Amino acid sequence: MPFFIVLFFYITISIYQISAVADALKLIFMVQSTFLEGILFIISLFLTFTPILGPILGIVGATFVWEWNIFFSAMLFFWPYLIGFLFLILRRNKLNRRKPENKKQDIEDAQIIEEEKFK
Repeated sequence: MPFFIVLFFYITISIYQISAVADALKLIFMVQSTFLEGILFIISLFLTFTPILGPILGIVGATFVWEWNIFFSAMLFFWPYLIGFLFLILRRNKLNRRKPENKKQDIEDAQIIEEEKFK
C-alpha cells in the first residue's frame, strides 16, 4: 500500500514539473501555435528529468508563468537533490562516529588483558 501512495505522489509531482517546463519553453520561445505547444510539451517530457536544465526551466516556468514564489518552485524541482544532500550529511555523521582511534584503544585494552592472563 505505501508503494502506491509514493507512486501516486511521484506521478503527481512529475506532472507539475513537466507542465512547468513546458510553460517555460513556451515563454522562452514565445510560441502561440497549438501545434508547436504540443511539440514543446513532448520536448519537455525529456527535458524535465535532465539534471541541471530541467529544474532551471521548471523554476522559470513556475515563477514567471504560474507566478509562484521562487522558494516553492525551487522546492518542487530540487527536492531530490535536497534529500540526497541530507542523506549525504547523515551518512558522513554516521561514519565520523566510527573513529578508528576508539578501535585502537579497544585493541590495546584487549592486549593488556591478554598479557595479564599469562602472568
